[in-house]
Amino acid sequence: MNIVKLERMIGVYEAGSFRKAARTFGMSQPALTWSIRQLEESLGLSLFDRGPSGIRPTEACETLIVRARLIVNEHNRLLAEVERTNRSQVIVVGVHPVLLNSQFAHAVAAFREREPSVTLRVVEAYSADLIALLRRGELDLAFSAAPTGDDEADEIAFEPLLRQYYSVFGRADHAIFDEIAHERPIGKHAWAQADAPNVAAGKAAGAARHDNSNQVLDLLACFGMTEDMVAVRSASMHLIRRMVLDGGLLGMVPDSQFDTELRDGSVRQVPGSVIEGPPLGLLWIEGGYETVARRRLKSVLRVMQVPKRLETIAA
Repeated sequence: MNIVKLERMIGVYEAGSFRKAARTFGMSQPALTWSIRQLEESLGLSLFDRGPSGIRPTEACETLIVRARLIVNEHNRLLAEVERTNRSQVIVVGVHPVLLNSQFAHAVAAFREREPSVTLRVVEAYSADLIALLRRGELDLAFSAAPTGDDEADEIAFEPLLRQYYSVFGRADHAIFDEIAHERPIGKHAWAQADAPNVAAGKAAGAARHDNSNQVLDLLACFGMTEDMVAVRSASMHLIRRMVLDGGLLGMVPDSQFDTELRDGSVRQVPGSVIEGPPLGLLWIEGGYETVARRRLKSVLRVMQVPKRLETIAA
């Protein structure tokens, strides 16, 4: 038994087909089938039941797959750590888009002054993607929301630091404010929406969602957002902001995105649309080795200045 065979077992399990998995690995189906049979022989058990309608994982496979994923993830993390150690010192930190602001830039600059020999690589992504990268060993540290499932939380340490609030915003001349002022029904308006895994799947798709995404979508529905009204989906908070300012769309974004425009009156917050997001903070692999530089980066991020409506969580 070796890592490659475990990876192939996981690939077949997730694809539900030897043919699909073989394409993913860039190998022939007979070669993949033979590799799985070798693994079965070394383990002394059957991993997949094969029949005319396809394959189905055995009970033994269902039990092994959890451990196999842990082994493969740990192996990948080890290789990634060795690769980074062999290069000049590099810290790869994943950051949620809402945290890529001037305060984060100041924190990075402060870290650079303390650690001039360290190269900091920043990866922008939403929380679910950052957690997946962290588990695969492609990140040293993440700055985002906590894992949502118990299976994800087992090996990941989370230190909550910030509490974020979101609201629906529109230009001051947007029709929704006239409708609200005159107590008329909210019409259907074009929206820009964050392309995040927990809110991107709408009700029409019938997708399973966490309670938080249900809450967000139900709130948006009160202000006229339906699946056919989502004109723009983007992982870029900057683009959504521009679509509100320049495109006349409605958008739910972090309150801090429109501090300047709220003061000058060019943008308004839709009354009753405020919702608290999940806590944001630092994530890392529990028990993993930490360099002095990585500990210092965490320390700098802990004390970075916090903008309005992005509040610190009391220790």
